[in-house]
Amino acid sequence: MRRAISAAPSAWESGAKIKLIERQGRPILVGTVSIEKSERLSQLLDKRGVKHEVLNAKHHKREAEIVAQAGRMGAVTIATNMAGRGTDIVLGGNPETMAWAQLQDKYPTRLDVPPAEWDTLVREIDEREGMKPEGAKVKELGGLHVIGTERHEARRIDLQLRGRCGRQGDPGSSRFYLSLEDDLF
Repeated sequence: MRRAISAAPSAWESGAKIKLIERQGRPILVGTVSIEKSERLSQLLDKRGVKHEVLNAKHHKREAEIVAQAGRMGAVTIATNMAGRGTDIVLGGNPETMAWAQLQDKYPTRLDVPPAEWDTLVREIDEREGMKPEGAKVKELGGLHVIGTERHEARRIDLQLRGRCGRQGDPGSSRFYLSLEDDLF
């Protein structure tokens, strides 16, 4: 994992970098420090035609689902203050989260789902979505790429964001951008 300090990249330049990596198929997780900045970046990505998900306080009900699928081929996920902790980003996708999304209206908790039904559904989703082969392909491309748009006041949040790449021996990389115009400076 490497980190770079660059001179005041504009949000537009960050959007260009995201589009370049997204074209290669690598999943990207972009960390922002505020909802306003995540929405601004989302607008810029929309203008560039980059399909993405935004994870902030406005989308808290889908938080785990969004984070769990951030490792899919070509996925671009914008996260404010690294919300969604406690949910693994699995390269290729997380079939367990998709299974729970289908079963949560039928059972009060995941623990109430009969193991045979759970295992069958997870296996079906994994096979239907091709998650294991997709995960292998994402690994070949270099894994999850994390972009920090600026530093957070709490270093812990930066470390949580950076820690999302390279989990459990998977490949990954990160790049943080700093500017003298950042609130922290």
